[in-house]
Amino acid sequence: VADLEKGIAPYQNKVAELNKEIARLQSDLKDAEENNVEDYIKEGLEQAIADKKAELATTQQNIDKTQKDLEDAELELEKVLATLDPEGKTQDELDKEAAEDANIEALQNKVADLENKVAELDKEVTRLQSDLKDAEENNVEDYVKEGLDKALTDKKVELNNTQKALDTAQKALDTALNELGPDGDEEETPAPAPKPEQPAEQPKPAPAPQPAPAPKPEKTDDQQAEEDYARRSEEEYNRLPQQQPPKAEKPAPA
Repeated sequence: VADLEKGIAPYQNKVAELNKEIARLQSDLKDAEENNVEDYIKEGLEQAIADKKAELATTQQNIDKTQKDLEDAELELEKVLATLDPEGKTQDELDKEAAEDANIEALQNKVADLENKVAELDKEVTRLQSDLKDAEENNVEDYVKEGLDKALTDKKVELNNTQKALDTAQKALDTALNELGPDGDEEETPAPAPKPEQPAEQPKPAPAPQPAPAPKPEKTDDQQAEEDYARRSEEEYNRLPQQQPPKAEKPAPA
């Protein structure tokens, strides 16, 4: 439609230009007739006027044809717009949304079914654990306990597999919902937020100087003399032979 509207403008400009040229030629022809100029000049002016009128007629036909094409295009556009929903979405977009909605509904149903299955298996595992405990406490036959133990193992495996399937279905559902966005429209992936600039590392403060150890107080002469005396006494004692206690005499045999 826009292209057709643009196509009419040059024709309209051409029509205005031709009308001016025809008016000028007609004025020249009138002057020639009034001034009794040579016939060939008047004939030339008449021929030029005829040519310009023919060109004007052709240009006007082009305008009429383009105008008709424009009206047809506008009518077709109205028909197309009538098939759109109030939000102006095309049929392809509506079909795509319907498929996405159906996929989400299927995933929601699958998640609900798997959640129920997990809850059911949890109950069965708890029951089998209780039965096995009772069997062990009551010393029932080994084959009964072995059967319960195997059934419990099988149920735990089934529960684990069902939980994995539930996690996968839930992840797929979350992804589908995130793609639609909060209003059900397909959401554009947001640009990653710029990372905050890392602050420059602050120089570590210099360690505080360790105070010098306090000097030990000097010993007085009396203290030094006492220590020397005690050391010599200990050395002399260590050099003395150690006395053995006397052995007890055995009584004479009766």
